[in-house]
Amino acid sequence: MRTALFERRFLAEAARTPVNLLVLILVPVVFVVVAARPLADAAELLGGPGGPAVQTATAGWAAGFIAAIAMYFQIRAARAADRRLVLAGLAPSRLMAARMATGLALALIATAAALLALTTRTGIGDDPGRGCWPER
Repeated sequence: MRTALFERRFLAEAARTPVNLLVLILVPVVFVVVAARPLADAAELLGGPGGPAVQTATAGWAAGFIAAIAMYFQIRAARAADRRLVLAGLAPSRLMAARMATGLALALIATAAALLALTTRTGIGDDPGRGCWPER
């Protein structure tokens, strides 16, 4: 129960800075819209499979990259506060679980933004499995 409370507080702290949410949503969208097609073209020029498979992978790359950076900055900024929470009696495992759940929530937000941009850009929603498997 306490872990969920800390997770909500950590997410509220992240949401207090509008730049965090802007970066968490805007960077994956821009990366998918701007870089997906050039990456697919480069893959084709190098002799690999291009097209929707590479464009689908850009959504994952963007979401993973921005979620990792968001989690790094969140942990970096709260280091002293986390130490005080542990000294006040909070179990380190609960603090770690709350931080991990917060990171998962941030990753889900970035993933949703990237997948929405991918769906809008490539129409992947028509056939979701199309971009995941190479054609034979």
